[in-house]
Amino acid sequence: MYSLKCIVIHTVFFLWFAGVLSSCNKDDGSPSGEGVGIRIENLSNYTFDEVLIEAGGGGEQEYLGVAPGAVTDYKDFDYTYRYAFIRTIVGTDTLTLQPVDYFGEQKFTEGRFTFRIDIVGESSPLYLVFEFKED
Repeated sequence: MYSLKCIVIHTVFFLWFAGVLSSCNKDDGSPSGEGVGIRIENLSNYTFDEVLIEAGGGGEQEYLGVAPGAVTDYKDFDYTYRYAFIRTIVGTDTLTLQPVDYFGEQKFTEGRFTFRIDIVGESSPLYLVFEFKED
């Protein structure tokens, strides 16, 4: 029969080992490391005060204060397509990319993606340019 000391040692070791295993995930800046992660890359000379992404029914997330040249951390979505509803606020200007539909588009349910956003306009933002990148 096992002694109480042996059982306690085995229990402590098991709990420690389970904790170590549960803390392992892919180090990609995504909160969960599973499903879809989307981050924003600001290709413009403007600071994005707010970026709202609505991924075609796969969820929505806000990214705040994205400086020129900056790349945000990944945020979780259920799924995405190669484009999404994107609303970008720069100062008092609001720029929007509005998809009509996603018919015939590939649905991504796993992976990491960067939505690269540029704003055209020298003295004031005129329109938004978007590029989808698989990471």
